[in-house]
Amino acid sequence: MSRPENALLKGLISKLESLCDCEIYDYVPQGAAYPYVVIDSDISSNEDLLNVRMERRFVYLSIWSRDYGVYQVKSIIDQIDAINESVITLDSGYMVSVRVERTHTNREPDNLTFMGHITLRVLTTH
Repeated sequence: MSRPENALLKGLISKLESLCDCEIYDYVPQGAAYPYVVIDSDISSNEDLLNVRMERRFVYLSIWSRDYGVYQVKSIIDQIDAINESVITLDSGYMVSVRVERTHTNREPDNLTFMGHITLRVLTTH
């Protein structure tokens, strides 16, 4: 069975779109309207258990907003938090678990843009 990276990306985008009332991107098109969520990067490590091929992956998301204050960013974080232990169907491989591991918010130096960061911990088998 093939590795589930692209299947995970596709399934994760679909799940986030169902949870959030903003656009979800793995790249930001020029002129994109705020707010939006970007899947920035991921890191994976081998978590094989006996004869099961398993990967632990940390997926890093960024939330961008031009609303006043961090309220909108925190609202989107709350929406994404509903992903905890939800079922995400993959075209290749299987989702074992997904959890929000860490969140962080900040104001950008332009004093207009607010940003949120979310780290998801995802376990998949293949």
